Amino acid sequence: MATIPFDISHSLGRAEARRRIEAGLPKLAQHIPGGGTVDADWIDGDRLTLAITAMGQKVAVDMTVEDARVAGTVQVPMMLAMMGGPITEFVKTSAEKMLAKPA
Repeated sequence: MATIPFDISHSLGRAEARRRIEAGLPKLAQHIPGGGTVDADWIDGDRLTLAITAMGQKVAVDMTVEDARVAGTVQVPMMLAMMGGPITEFVKTSAEKMLAKPA
């Protein structure tokens, strides 16, 4: 597994950032190239784990919502290691869109 960190700044506060991410999660699977599934689980209130499955591969995302940022990692299986950058960018861009738009 290749582990790639990401960090997104925001000015929403922890509760609003979490609310927007949670509201945007159902739409996430619709934007996975080739189709896929997203299983989400909130742990300890502000920590979100995602299992994104597409094309027979599973990508694990672990993120923590903080007062002024969302920090996390994307774990990409070795079979998709060369796509690690674009996959992480997809996750980061999706989270940024969720944070930018009131849901």
